Amino acid sequence: MSYPNTPPPEDPYGQGRQPSGGQPGHQGPSGGHPPPPGGYPPPPGGYPYQGGYEQTGGYQAPGSPQGGYGMPPQGGYGPSSATTGQPNAEERQMGLFAHLGGGLLGLLSGGGLSFLVPLIIYLVKKDESPFVRDQAAQALNFQLLVLIGTFVSSLLTVVLIGALLWPVVVVISLVFGILGGMAANRGEWYRYPFNVNWVT
Repeated sequence: MSYPNTPPPEDPYGQGRQPSGGQPGHQGPSGGHPPPPGGYPPPPGGYPYQGGYEQTGGYQAPGSPQGGYGMPPQGGYGPSSATTGQPNAEERQMGLFAHLGGGLLGLLSGGGLSFLVPLIIYLVKKDESPFVRDQAAQALNFQLLVLIGTFVSSLLTVVLIGALLWPVVVVISLVFGILGGMAANRGEWYRYPFNVNWVT
């Protein structure tokens, strides 16, 4: 006994069956006859573009070759003096601190502690930046001379000349610290008019 709507055994998926309500002779994916071998041919001119948008600029994901938002791929302050020979903004700032910090601390301490600021910057940055190393070494050597000058001045206070020499040494330390800091902030490899090369 067979039923009228039961597909034949050789057609297990019912592709030759016409669903109820279908129209004879209708062809298409919704019913009727099965599609031709190889599927339906593409429409003339091909399928319209259905992909996502094409990224031509603006924000890009982190880690992409461009930094996104039109920023350069380098982070921080840009190339350093280790690669270009010219200091970047951070290096100029550290050079400013080395010179100016020595002069200001010399003024506040009477010249006795003026070497601390350039010494700290030298120890922290000497392996990172040739410019900061050079400028911190210049400031440190000069402030060591200032330390010697204040020590000699303190010994000469017994003959009154030391009391006059001491403020001169401190003012010289401050003036040249300011000049050195301004030059380093402009990216110049500053040299004091007189200095030693104990630290390089």
